[in-house]
Amino acid sequence: MKKLIIRTMICTIFLLSSCAPIQTIPEGEKRVYEWRMVTHQIEGTSRYDGTIIPFVETVKEITDGQLIIEPYGSDILFPTTDSFDMVKNGVVEMGALYTGFWSGKDPVFTLGGGTIPGDPIRGFEEHFYRTERLEPIINEAYEQHGIKNLGAFDYAPEEVLISRVPIEGIEDFKGKNIRAAGVASQFYGALGASSISLSASEIYTGLQLGTVDAAEFNDFLVNGEMGLDEVTRYIIEPAIHVGPSTDKELIINPKAWEELPEDLKAAVYVARDKVRYESAIAYGVESQIAEQKWRDNQDIEFIELPEEDLEEMKEIGFDLLLDYKEESEFSKQYVEEYAQVLAELGYLEDAEKLGYEE
Repeated sequence: MKKLIIRTMICTIFLLSSCAPIQTIPEGEKRVYEWRMVTHQIEGTSRYDGTIIPFVETVKEITDGQLIIEPYGSDILFPTTDSFDMVKNGVVEMGALYTGFWSGKDPVFTLGGGTIPGDPIRGFEEHFYRTERLEPIINEAYEQHGIKNLGAFDYAPEEVLISRVPIEGIEDFKGKNIRAAGVASQFYGALGASSISLSASEIYTGLQLGTVDAAEFNDFLVNGEMGLDEVTRYIIEPAIHVGPSTDKELIINPKAWEELPEDLKAAVYVARDKVRYESAIAYGVESQIAEQKWRDNQDIEFIELPEEDLEEMKEIGFDLLLDYKEESEFSKQYVEEYAQVLAELGYLEDAEKLGYEE
């Protein structure tokens, strides 16, 4: 099956490249492009080994070695939070990164990928329908900052909130230190908690030493691979802080992108789509299997938040979104288009809370 998929991709590249202008390459010569790619995910976890590695291997295979991408995990070449400028300035050619790290560049990046508190959207299909609708806004924001964005790289199931201390209701968030990023940082702040910024590699130690009381990073699968079940005592449900999202956007240095021939550009898109599809299958199923292991762990207690508290928390999340309409023109467009998508998917009541009118 894998060979069949690759052969299909090669045929796709051939057809796309046949439509491009003919390039004259001296016989016996073949230019090889060597890129570096960074990500916020840790090497050895599913969201690295299951997406980053297959992506670079697929690109190499279908370009017959003309485009070689060397991947680097969280904080290896430089701090993850520096990646935006490193891609922009050409220090590295490519990044597969969560947009919420760039909230200081434009408020819309905080919302990018669908990381929205109170989000009613569920599943791969609804998430990618939203992604395709909102992607042009994110693309334009990146373009204004001198970066080429190729959109969603992979799919992420709902994240979980893990904790060292019991959080049994909305009042228990007050005074807690919670590791978070993007709009979730503001969401927890609105609940009375303090948001702490930690990279992926720092979360284990942060929980172990009590630097943070709780943390949200990924799903059960990746959190388990990082050993976070060893420093967790409670799981707080449901994941009101974020629904399904895009774990990584694929951003590229514009100069490096323009230097690529059209057939190699097409290869990057094909490899991206392969990873999107495979991540939806792997993360969805494997995360469910991993969740059962967490539930079987006698040292971890699952806490269900009261329904009335969840409704209040959802209202707080949507109030934050409404505030974003005043933050920048891009974030205004994002919230308005998101409300339109919610209405189209049948979440009319939620859409109306965000200003949607029929």
